[in-house]
Amino acid sequence: MRLPLAVLAALARPVAPYCCFYPETASRCVNCQSIAEDSNYCAASETKCNECGHVWCAANDDSTAAATPVLPDGPEWQLGTYTTRYWDCCKPSCAWNSKGDVDRPVLACEAETGEVLTDANVASVCDGGTAASCASNQPWTYNDGVSLGFAAASVGGNHGLNGDENCGQCYELVWSDEGGAHPDIVGKSHIIQVTNIGYDVTGDHSFDLQIPGGGQGIFDTGCVRQFPGGLFGGYYSTDDFDCGVRYGGCADETGCSRLPSELRPGCEWRFGDSYRSDNPYVRFRRVRCPAELVEISGSTPRDDDEYEAVDLDAYAGGGLYSRALGRTPGFALALFLGGLM
Repeated sequence: MRLPLAVLAALARPVAPYCCFYPETASRCVNCQSIAEDSNYCAASETKCNECGHVWCAANDDSTAAATPVLPDGPEWQLGTYTTRYWDCCKPSCAWNSKGDVDRPVLACEAETGEVLTDANVASVCDGGTAASCASNQPWTYNDGVSLGFAAASVGGNHGLNGDENCGQCYELVWSDEGGAHPDIVGKSHIIQVTNIGYDVTGDHSFDLQIPGGGQGIFDTGCVRQFPGGLFGGYYSTDDFDCGVRYGGCADETGCSRLPSELRPGCEWRFGDSYRSDNPYVRFRRVRCPAELVEISGSTPRDDDEYEAVDLDAYAGGGLYSRALGRTPGFALALFLGGLM
């Protein structure tokens, strides 16, 4: 992975307590610009640092905990696009044959039983058939720096997405500070696989994320067919699947209780620490599909090996970019990483 220079510079900050020479401000530990080397007398201990007239920055000092995101901006990244959300239960358009250059279409599920379908020709539950989006297509949190899920891609725009040909491809989305994202998720990542094509997703609108309770849009007949049985032996109404708001869906987490139990975790994800946003802007790039997504979709792009694999575990601790200006591995490691990249 090729990290921005600002990230590499941030990695040079030590994890252990250190003596900060400059700047001479109360917040110097947040962004210390001159750190005493280990061989320096002042670096030996807090007492000696204070004796030198400088400030000792502890590893657990709250003033050092804040991190300023350094958002990716290399040539492989697309900038300035926003995302929306939906869940209409329809068969994903990428589940049909001849969509994208993949080893097989993405999987759909039998509406009545939830079992995975092996026949890509079964009609969509939204068109009178029995093929529906699998409940497993909902998003989930992998760790505190990255989450996983599925999405519909744009059919056109200036961001490199073109519709059907994007079926099965995976993208790393980094929540940006350009609008919509909660400040706490800026710099964190959401990695998605394209399983659907959003024909109303155009221009600066790049992805429509699959999130239960996020709005059924114009296709509001599929969910009641896939999940006819409601609570206490009753029936689900169309409005139960998006709190009666076709575009945008439920306004708070209490609305998730109206959904079938199979869909509630993904709905609740939307209001948790990995998202809690409203149509956030992202920076995105194509990546190799994580095994966790392929296991669910059953589909892999034929050119997948040409793209960088992501180490999901490396995002732990707040994400690769959200923690970029927090103190992390140390100067020697930063030089090592810089040399590799």
